[in-house]
Amino acid sequence: MKKIVFILLICLLSSCTISKNLETERRNWNFKNWKQEYKDRAFYLCVLNGFENNKLEKDLIKSDRSFYSPLGMAIFDESLYPIINQEVNKIRLDSINLSGTYPEDLKVLYEKREVLGHCLNFYKSKELNDLAKKEKKKWNRIPNILERIQEKTPTY
Repeated sequence: MKKIVFILLICLLSSCTISKNLETERRNWNFKNWKQEYKDRAFYLCVLNGFENNKLEKDLIKSDRSFYSPLGMAIFDESLYPIINQEVNKIRLDSINLSGTYPEDLKVLYEKREVLGHCLNFYKSKELNDLAKKEKKKWNRIPNILERIQEKTPTY
């Protein structure tokens, strides 16, 4: 009877541990740094979408590789886009509220979108930190990182 209990205990413990393949895959994808990468991706998406200018967005993606992240596209973007859309709305409202508040000669200087400043504040916010902590629980349940990335970015 003791042998059966011992064997069951070993089976139970071994089934709860992370497989070696997943452990290696997480190390290769720098899993320990995902919270920071998540926040970085949030900042990049905020900047890309904050101007609401498709040509500028394409130019940024083409000329700066920081904006291209297979990991971000496959794992982070789904949870980030709803909150990024809220931030873009805040940026838009801020620029609308500034409209007509400056004299004619200062409009050129001040009646513009404050995208980088807003996105930087969002990057440093408690809201984004809390979201990253919440998302980390979901990341722990991803069984195969590479498979998930290839699903979303087949050319990777």
